[in-house]
Amino acid sequence: MANTISITKLLDGARFAVFHIYIKSDGATGDLADHVVIDPAADLNPLLNAVPSLTIDEIWYDLSGFDARLEFDYLVDDTAVWTLYGGNGVHMDFTPFGGLKDRSQVLDGTGKLMITTNGLLSAGDNGTIIVKV
Repeated sequence: MANTISITKLLDGARFAVFHIYIKSDGATGDLADHVVIDPAADLNPLLNAVPSLTIDEIWYDLSGFDARLEFDYLVDDTAVWTLYGGNGVHMDFTPFGGLKDRSQVLDGTGKLMITTNGLLSAGDNGTIIVKV
């Protein structure tokens, strides 16, 4: 069996998109490492040909039993955009200062938003993340 990772696009407008990410541990597979959750070249409408520069405007999350780190796909790994610590109903709004911008093009990035988890080990571990980009 494998961990459940379900990604649903809730809204795809001309200026922003909203994605719902559900993660559930199978109790055996372990943590996710650099799992792509948003690929602008495949997940946005219209599809973007060049390496786009996403900006995370808001994040809502509820994680039980694990933490997670969001990062853009850089040539240099472990450059966290934001760390999500286990918690109930957390909302982060980055719009007052222009959002969390993907600056990976400088480092040969792909524009993809990825997730890495820490502690996704027990069968009861699960979480929901909503990202507005």
